[in-house]
Amino acid sequence: MRTLTRLWRALDSLPGLCDVPAYWEHLCGEDYPLVRPYLRPTADVGARYPCPSPRNSECPRRIVDYEDGTFAGICRHSERLCSTVEITPKEALIHQLDIEGFIGCMAGPLCIRAQKLRQRSRGVWEAGLSTSRATRNQPVFLLVAATANNFASGIRQLLFDSSGAFVALAPTSGYLTVDLQQILCRRQCQFVSLEERVGLDDQGNFVALEAAGSDEIPPTPVEQRPGVVEQYKRDNNCTAKAIHEAANVKGTDFYKWMRGELPDTSGKSKRIEEILHLPLPKNLWK
Repeated sequence: MRTLTRLWRALDSLPGLCDVPAYWEHLCGEDYPLVRPYLRPTADVGARYPCPSPRNSECPRRIVDYEDGTFAGICRHSERLCSTVEITPKEALIHQLDIEGFIGCMAGPLCIRAQKLRQRSRGVWEAGLSTSRATRNQPVFLLVAATANNFASGIRQLLFDSSGAFVALAPTSGYLTVDLQQILCRRQCQFVSLEERVGLDDQGNFVALEAAGSDEIPPTPVEQRPGVVEQYKRDNNCTAKAIHEAANVKGTDFYKWMRGELPDTSGKSKRIEEILHLPLPKNLWK
């Protein structure tokens, strides 16, 4: 099994997941064959072509359209440090990643019950529902932002639009800050990076790098428990009694958990945590 660092970092760096095939290959390196079947040509001619030894602002090469059906990648350096490359019309076209097909083929390792990908806003898609034990049935949102500002805006908009917990999925954790992680934790939301979750086995299949489907729900910090419970009660229009009855624990044990007096490793604590990560069944609303 191997990691796919160059692939995920390429996705994090390409605005709109668009560029000419040569640039996709340049950024993905040995991982390029994995993404190539999902690249779809657009009607737009690209502006740049990779240089073998990029130096400064005069790199990369510029794509030139001779308007006779031929194209070339020409060095922009005054001394023409890179050779001119002949480019076919198809190679000159910008290719966009079929994100639905690409993410769909790794739904298993990601523990997602995939749906038809729907773009929610720029760089943010609804990917499906989580099948992981820790986040079961929570909505999963894919963020491919290309900049830190776009990533932060996407996360904050999701937090504003969503009443409950969700899973934020991104190619890498490169744009995740301490501030954003703390906000996600307060809302009981999880962040997952493709770089840390998905790899490739010896047969060339996408596989989970960790046992995502059997992971433990992390204990809620004691100081956050009253706020988490109040938020859950509002989201589900229920009482504290409904929560501890759904978790099959006594009210006294529930309030011990709230105060941090119940061991986090106990079955009672784990059942409470699991209930607080799932919508309350309607027959238990009170």
